[in-house]
Amino acid sequence: MPEKGFKRYLKLFENIHNPGEYLFNKSKRNERPLRFTTRPNPITFDVPGSLYQVFKEIFMEDVYGINMLAKKLPPNPVVIDIGANAGFFNILLLSKIKSAQILAYEPLLSNTRFFETVINENKGLSDHIELSQAAVTGAEKQSIDLFMEDTSDNQVVASIFAGFNKDNRKKITVPCISLSNIVSSHQLKTIDLLKMDCEGSEYDILYNTPPEVVRLAKHIAIEVHNVDENKNNFSTLSKYLESLGYTISAAPINNFCYAVDAIKTN
Repeated sequence: MPEKGFKRYLKLFENIHNPGEYLFNKSKRNERPLRFTTRPNPITFDVPGSLYQVFKEIFMEDVYGINMLAKKLPPNPVVIDIGANAGFFNILLLSKIKSAQILAYEPLLSNTRFFETVINENKGLSDHIELSQAAVTGAEKQSIDLFMEDTSDNQVVASIFAGFNKDNRKKITVPCISLSNIVSSHQLKTIDLLKMDCEGSEYDILYNTPPEVVRLAKHIAIEVHNVDENKNNFSTLSKYLESLGYTISAAPINNFCYAVDAIKTN
């Protein structure tokens, strides 16, 4: 369950070395980027106004329950991040487990450029993150169409579904790679964490990736969006993952999105 009220500030102090930057300067977020350093492992990064809500979701509302998540992972986890956006989840994870190895995929150029800047500004971070500008799919494809807001700012709601967000009026074509291809090209025998925040693409990826590949993931953390009443919804996807041997726990983020943990049990 995402943290609410005063508990968000406890998370801020827990995850950020300089919380005063938020407390005293958040009103200036549209005038200049806020600049933070994580704790305990220090990673420094900027938060422009366009990413302010994402920062709050990851570092304050703690939608991924980072401390509990870190306890479930081995000391040197292999992580695939589908929908890395500007990299905030990866920054937070590496601030807790500095030896994690992350394969991060993000289709939007503005987001990958931002994330690349963070990687380049923090010594040693490139040893732990392999970032690719690509969407991830289930079936093999060369490219897919995404619908996004018509802005050059960083954004978080680009989707394969035209009606996913009312402001997604611009269509772009982006390169893509299948989850099976990621696994085979990196010769992965196991995935300690498969994190997915891909605005509806979770259904294509999980339904159309061979089950034996999905089962390589010991732990799947997904933001699941209710898109329709057929099969692209939380209930149907949960039943599918259960059929693959996962135990499901979930908490609502809002009225159409759930934070879902799927733990492989057999």
